[in-house]
Amino acid sequence: MLSISKPLIGDAAGLYYIELGREDYYLEGGEPPGNWVGGGASTLGLRGKVSKEEFMALFRGFNPETGEALNKNSGQEGRRAGWDLTFSAPKSVSALWAVSDEETRKSIQELHQRAVETALSYVEEGAISRRGKGGAEREPCKLIISTFEHGTSRAQEPNLHTHSVILNIGLRDDGTTGTLETGDIFKRKMAAGAIFRAELAAGLENELGIKVKRERDFFEVEEVSKELCSHWSTRRKEIEESLSEKGLEGSKAAAIAALDTRESKDELTPRAELQEKWKGEAKEYGLSLIHISEPTRPY
Repeated sequence: MLSISKPLIGDAAGLYYIELGREDYYLEGGEPPGNWVGGGASTLGLRGKVSKEEFMALFRGFNPETGEALNKNSGQEGRRAGWDLTFSAPKSVSALWAVSDEETRKSIQELHQRAVETALSYVEEGAISRRGKGGAEREPCKLIISTFEHGTSRAQEPNLHTHSVILNIGLRDDGTTGTLETGDIFKRKMAAGAIFRAELAAGLENELGIKVKRERDFFEVEEVSKELCSHWSTRRKEIEESLSEKGLEGSKAAAIAALDTRESKDELTPRAELQEKWKGEAKEYGLSLIHISEPTRPY
């Protein structure tokens, strides 16, 4: 599944991603640190883990190294700082990940990240920046993206997903920068989501030997029961109840309901503690510890 947020506005929106990222997340709580992705990030020399200083400078529209304003509206209040493209693994994949041993868990996370980056490459191929009077000139550009892997829903249930923050700065071929034309990104949403799911399913099958069942462009892991997936879908039920109460339907209404019913992530339970809890719950639904002894790694 792929969802795209409303524009991210204000420092608080950016700090949400950064302050959850911690090196000691597995034992102390929080989520893994973010990673830089995209041709624009690479051009600026941004590689590996995302630092707070670099991310917040770019979130405000400034070059983190020189302090140079990268857009005409850099630093302005109410500026659209970026958009969050959230890639969510199918619930059965999250369940499988939740009860796997460390080696298998990391392999699933790597496959998930690789699928995200493949989909983002497709999005970047269509990235456009405007300039000139009234933004009449459309030019291809490279993107600056930071990806943040999260492993839980706000109900503290397994939910492997990646927030991909596309910052509102396009790097053009001539080295200049400008804001993004987001319409082209939204047009690629459905195809990007399908690419993500196809890449993830292929990786699970071909590299970990996990059997999946496909239905159109969606898939689930065969070994995980629908009952367990339902048990770990509290957030989805909350959203559906909110929609039903208001007599609404559709993806846009669901996105609004997701925000309206969202609780804060103030309680940062360590993943190690959560996974012990999840393993106990999964056993009640016939899913035991998963171990892939010799994963194939062609890369």
